[in-house]
Amino acid sequence: MKISLSDFGTPEANLLADEIKDTVAAVMERLSSDLRDTITLREIKGLSYEEIAQVMDCPIGTVRSRIFRAHEAIDVAVMPLLANG
Repeated sequence: MKISLSDFGTPEANLLADEIKDTVAAVMERLSSDLRDTITLREIKGLSYEEIAQVMDCPIGTVRSRIFRAHEAIDVAVMPLLANG
């Protein structure tokens, strides 16, 4: 999908942004608490993988896996919106 500067701020773009935001929020609610907490610490709080591992008292490999699975769940839900946009 090609996006140009004229696409930003249009009613359609605003509607799509709202749909994406609502979809991500719905997916976040459905994630297990471990996945939700991990992705929140990374994407919202900006913690490093090492910091997340310390906070959550788990190996860094577990942090990587949880972030991957959370991103995957979000991608699966958002990609159809972008394909239709």
